[in-house]
Amino acid sequence: MSQVCEITGKKPMSGHNVSHAHNKTKRKFRVNLFKKRFYIPEEDRWVTLKVSKEGLKLIDKIGISAALKQAKEKGYLTRKI
Repeated sequence: MSQVCEITGKKPMSGHNVSHAHNKTKRKFRVNLFKKRFYIPEEDRWVTLKVSKEGLKLIDKIGISAALKQAKEKGYLTRKI
């Protein structure tokens, strides 16, 4: 299953663990994702989305309908909702 936020498009990043001796080993910075259900009053239905913490804050700020529209325009939401 893909680890991508469906609202903001955030993906895992790669980087390094750096020790005291400055040895570097590869690591992943994963996205803080939640599987959450949202109610869309205009369509009178529920949708389930995988959203990050920033995606939840964006939905609280501008609303679910505007956030879905913005995600579709930017190409983050690929499946049919």
